[in-house]
Amino acid sequence: MNIFRVQFSGYNRETNQFAKCFILIQEQFFNISKVNKISISNSYYICSEIKVDKLINHLCEQEVGDFLNAYQLSKKDGFSFTAFPDSGSLNMNFYRVPRFGENDFEEIIKSLGGKKIPETTTRTPDFLLDDILLEFKDLQKESLENNERQKSIAKHFENIVSFSINIDPSLDFGELTHGYHKLIKNTIKNNFKSASNQIKTYRVENNMQSAGIILFNTGLHSLPHELFKEMVVDILNRETQTIEFAYIFSQKMQTNGWDMYAIFMGEWIGNIPIKLEEIKNKMDELVNIKMTEMMHSNNSIATIESQKPISFEMDNKIFFWNPGQIKFPWDQE
Repeated sequence: MNIFRVQFSGYNRETNQFAKCFILIQEQFFNISKVNKISISNSYYICSEIKVDKLINHLCEQEVGDFLNAYQLSKKDGFSFTAFPDSGSLNMNFYRVPRFGENDFEEIIKSLGGKKIPETTTRTPDFLLDDILLEFKDLQKESLENNERQKSIAKHFENIVSFSINIDPSLDFGELTHGYHKLIKNTIKNNFKSASNQIKTYRVENNMQSAGIILFNTGLHSLPHELFKEMVVDILNRETQTIEFAYIFSQKMQTNGWDMYAIFMGEWIGNIPIKLEEIKNKMDELVNIKMTEMMHSNNSIATIESQKPISFEMDNKIFFWNPGQIKFPWDQE
């Protein structure tokens, strides 16, 4: 009877911990779909490359302790699962990191003399500053967790032979890179289409000078800011005439329960009216104010979650994105 040892990093969504995971499984039962189901049934989602090797039975039988118990269980029941979790947990994080959204942007627009456009029976843009229209869109949901997007990703990488595929958008996939980025960019492009529809009629009827989009990335955590910017530039240059400029703002937070980091990045892209340049400075000031308040009172109502790995199985392959683990204070060099 051949026993395979399957090794990988897992992420527990109940305790919010990473772990080194081992599955010992009889050869006759081994496939990636089975491995994934075993891991998920133990609350761990695979978030790394998968290493598989065949055990030497007589050497395993000479072992003692937990390994021998796991080995004997796999011979008896077909498989065994063992996890060695790290010492962190997102649940231990003390700070409530503020999440920035439309209300914060409205506060800035009003401070510059602009206003929120009242909603009517027809769809209208969100804000008006002098004769400039602005539509606010918040990327709140991670597109890699969308089931239809997952099917498209699996189809795109179907010819890659591997137990697991790292779908980090910042990686170079060779000739597959452009198509993969296009899949992700569709999420952003859909927001542009919606914004264009809201702007067109209002702009003509009210003789507005120009129009732009405000994109807050508070949920598409797997998309690096520079790649986000690159995609928005491409859409502005090639796929819209109604929207002339964009303000993009990314925020990400990650913690291991002991240490934490939060990143805020905002910038203008395109043909920007001079009147709007002050918005970035106002946004930077607001970030500093709210982060200072967090350190003093820690009572933010709207908060952002820590980045977590994404993992799904399709066509007997694991597809994963992993933000990486923050080193613990005692591991720092």
